[in-house]
Amino acid sequence: MNAALALVASLAFLAAAAAPAAPRTYVVCPEGAAESDCDHRGGPGIQAAVDAAASGDTVLLRAGQYAAAAWREVPYKDVKVRGFVVIDGKDLRLEGDPGAVLDGSTGPPTTAIVVRNGRVTVSGLTISGFRYDVQEDDYYEGHGLFVIDGRVLAQDLVITKFQKMGLVGRGASVLEARRLRIVNGHVGIWLHETAYLSLADSEISRNDSSAIAAYDDSVVHAADSRFEGNLDDGLFTEHRATIYARRSQIRDNKPYGARAAGDSTIWLADCVLEGNAKDTTGRRGRARVRIQEK
Repeated sequence: MNAALALVASLAFLAAAAAPAAPRTYVVCPEGAAESDCDHRGGPGIQAAVDAAASGDTVLLRAGQYAAAAWREVPYKDVKVRGFVVIDGKDLRLEGDPGAVLDGSTGPPTTAIVVRNGRVTVSGLTISGFRYDVQEDDYYEGHGLFVIDGRVLAQDLVITKFQKMGLVGRGASVLEARRLRIVNGHVGIWLHETAYLSLADSEISRNDSSAIAAYDDSVVHAADSRFEGNLDDGLFTEHRATIYARRSQIRDNKPYGARAAGDSTIWLADCVLEGNAKDTTGRRGRARVRIQEK
């Protein structure tokens, strides 16, 4: 082989070696499932698949129940979040076939999914029954999807029967939620620090605390959604947080449909306020709820 051909061959080899691997899908099946294409099985198999995956990969859960059997601790400030599934510093897709359920009602108390850093899409799952051991301590359990300084797209999810918060954004998290149902839990959505949420086409109903509770400098843009039958306000803001809601239904909440405290603001545009014990707090000091009519 002459020198020129040798050089071309060497460059081609180096280019092939440097090319990134094609994205891979890791399939997780329930224990005892008949499928033969499973890379991992059972509840612990989800974390095994996440650990094996590289950024750009997908973890796909076949239909069935996945019971929380163990947890991994993620420290944040002065607390530790105990996650059943932890995605830390990776860009992944976590997807469920119709009927895929993360079940926290048995096994140790945990939070269903914890995302720290990275970009993650979570879709197609039902998250149910996650609970805590001690209500107020330094360990965070009983949450649905808990995001710390990450960018997360959550779509086509049901989060239900949870004892603490359904969707949590902490730090500089950026969350986008579409077709999200958070029902029959405690706090629907809980935001702190500078977390940002874009929410659309969603329902947050029948929770025993707020549908959305936003604190510090967090911001929410909500549209075309329902906040109904929550028992500690539909929309709540404190400190300097802001919620913008438009074309949404705010019904049958107690004690307020929309309540602002501290230096916070809630803006309502083209929203329906009906059946709440009280619709809004209006303006109290620097806090204010403003309603823009059509």
